[in-house]
Amino acid sequence: MSSYRKSRKKDWLKTLIYIAIYLTVLGFTGIYLFLSYWYVWIALVAGGLLILISWHAKATAYHCPRCGYEFEISILTDFFSPHGVNRKGGWKYLKCPNCSNRSRMEILVKTTGKKAIRSQ
Repeated sequence: MSSYRKSRKKDWLKTLIYIAIYLTVLGFTGIYLFLSYWYVWIALVAGGLLILISWHAKATAYHCPRCGYEFEISILTDFFSPHGVNRKGGWKYLKCPNCSNRSRMEILVKTTGKKAIRSQ
């Protein structure tokens, strides 16, 4: 069973590293592929974006500030919903499935098994 915890600096760093790797690969491949094989480069952009969004949807959950309900979302919702960062941490604008509140939901990190026990 999954449990959730607040994001830590380690989680933010991990996300930034993944994004940096993605952008670096796109930059270098863009130099070599964009003019002659632009369709391969577009496929790399789309495939990499799909991998990043899929990972994010599977690794995160959300906390409703109104009712305290914690929930997960689909890959499609993760792709299309607005998100950002403020002083309290990361947020995503979603509708709570429990109370139907539409607001900035706090981003949580999923933990499972032994990792969940160690982090408590």
